[in-house]
Amino acid sequence: MGIITNMRSQMKVVMWTILILFIASMAVGGLVGGASISEIFGQRSPNQIGSLNDKPIYLEDFNQLVSDEILRLQGDSGQNISDADREYVRAIVWERLIQDLIIQDEIEKRNILISDNEVLFQLKNNPPPFLQSNPGFQSNGRFDIEKYMGAIITPENVDWRPVEQFMQSVYLPNYKLQQYVVNGASISNKDIRESYKKRFVNYTLEILHITDKSLPEDIDISNDLILDKYNLEIDKFKKPEIRNLKYVSWPIVSSELDSSRVLSDAEKLLTRAKNGEDFSILANNYTEDPSNFSDPNNLKGGSLGWFGRGVMISEFEEAVFNGNKGDIVGPILTQFGYHIIKINDKKVTEDGDEQVDASHILLRIVPSRDTEDLLKNNAEVFSFDSREFGFFAMADSLKLSISDASPVQKESIFIDKLGVARQAVSFAFNNPVGTVSDVYQNDNFYMVFYLESIDKPSTISFEELEDSLKNELLVQKKRELLNELSKSISSEVMDFKQLKNQNDTFEYIEEDSGTLIGSFESIGKSNYLVGAISNAKEGDLVGPIRTIRGNAFVKVKSIGEINEADFEEKKDSIKFSLLIDRQNYLWGHWLQALRDNSDLKDYRFDFY
Repeated sequence: MGIITNMRSQMKVVMWTILILFIASMAVGGLVGGASISEIFGQRSPNQIGSLNDKPIYLEDFNQLVSDEILRLQGDSGQNISDADREYVRAIVWERLIQDLIIQDEIEKRNILISDNEVLFQLKNNPPPFLQSNPGFQSNGRFDIEKYMGAIITPENVDWRPVEQFMQSVYLPNYKLQQYVVNGASISNKDIRESYKKRFVNYTLEILHITDKSLPEDIDISNDLILDKYNLEIDKFKKPEIRNLKYVSWPIVSSELDSSRVLSDAEKLLTRAKNGEDFSILANNYTEDPSNFSDPNNLKGGSLGWFGRGVMISEFEEAVFNGNKGDIVGPILTQFGYHIIKINDKKVTEDGDEQVDASHILLRIVPSRDTEDLLKNNAEVFSFDSREFGFFAMADSLKLSISDASPVQKESIFIDKLGVARQAVSFAFNNPVGTVSDVYQNDNFYMVFYLESIDKPSTISFEELEDSLKNELLVQKKRELLNELSKSISSEVMDFKQLKNQNDTFEYIEEDSGTLIGSFESIGKSNYLVGAISNAKEGDLVGPIRTIRGNAFVKVKSIGEINEADFEEKKDSIKFSLLIDRQNYLWGHWLQALRDNSDLKDYRFDFY
């Protein structure tokens, strides 16, 4: 393209790194990444992990998106993510990907094209949020329009080509599509005023609440009725194929050698600190306490600040409160590892409470590579020998405990007591009964599995479901009886106090005040109440109104006045909030409708 790039003869900074900020930049919607979805997914691999409307999604492409997201998260947090988080990322990336493919399809169907002039206009007059968030265009943490415009009109420092391409192929087509969809969202002055009333105007109500306390205790639900419900909903009770596994596991825990190694390191640091090295520098270089690095630009030097008794773990507390100002003590062993502690200061508060200002260096005790290798080798030998001599015989000869895994479906991710174990699930659904698995590893265990049995697809029996179905019918019956009871006492003129005297099971609140979006005594919060009372006038009787626990009748005793000055001050922000909510509602439901009507095939669980 080159509208802006033609103005530049020397480009020094490529801005690809800022494009990822677009993920969260729009009020509605969002994308997985920077490139056009239609360009990302091409016919490059036979490993098809799914498809949308006959357009294939390939394993290597999906894995790349997952890998990119994991690297981003690890970069933000400075820590490796867990197995469970990894599975969560896969699920989130899949959902984003499907949404982006749907959006791309719509952009192509509607033939949405972005001209060079549109890109230039947007960059000059409506800088997108991902550019406004870029530190290069900010001063004191806020977007600096002069700095931004200076970058546009001067010919050095910034290479705009990737930004222009991104704006033309991704950002603006998505933005234009969203505008087509949400253009129908409008907010009237009446909407704004009603929203203000719900949030800021006080209503005083008299309440009569009819709950299930008013119903007989022995409501009968016949077996025939339960059986009819079971037969009517039987498709809901289909059980997929289940695989049953047994396993032997080796917890990945530290050995005595690991503890001795960390203790030796801690003793060396203690010596260095006592010999006069700057404690804060040692802490910043060696501590493994994540809180020390919560702000990468302002490391804490191990400082814990002031604290009193009962805040720290007992071993740590004993060391600091028994020491003197200026002492460096340790190594102190706690459940977190070994601590070297410097007591910076001590004081007694006016209340007589002793407090300490301390810093520490934490060295965690984690399994070493040698420890993990030994555990893995033991597991591999067991797996190999089990194939020859039998799973149970080998476990017995080595005195290893055999555990029952929770039954798994093809889509299972977790196994009770083990955590994430997708490899084991894949093994279970790709091998015959009696097979011994390879060694699998997650964050906490090495594991070897044995496929014990297969339960074919079936239907949950009536006997298994009878109690839960009966409870569902009982709830439904109670609602029907409450509605009948409410209708039987409903009239234009009702004396709540008299009705309470006639039936002590009714809950009567003579007067309670609050805003409609708040909570009222007895009935709590209720969207039904908000809808019913919004257009009521003083003196109106409204009901029955459905509540969580029953039905309520409400008399509007008084309605507060609208503070017109406050309304004028708040109405613009209320309008903006309502508009965003309505646009998000339209966009979300439109996307969901497209997804519901699309031909989506998901083969992920054949690969993981």
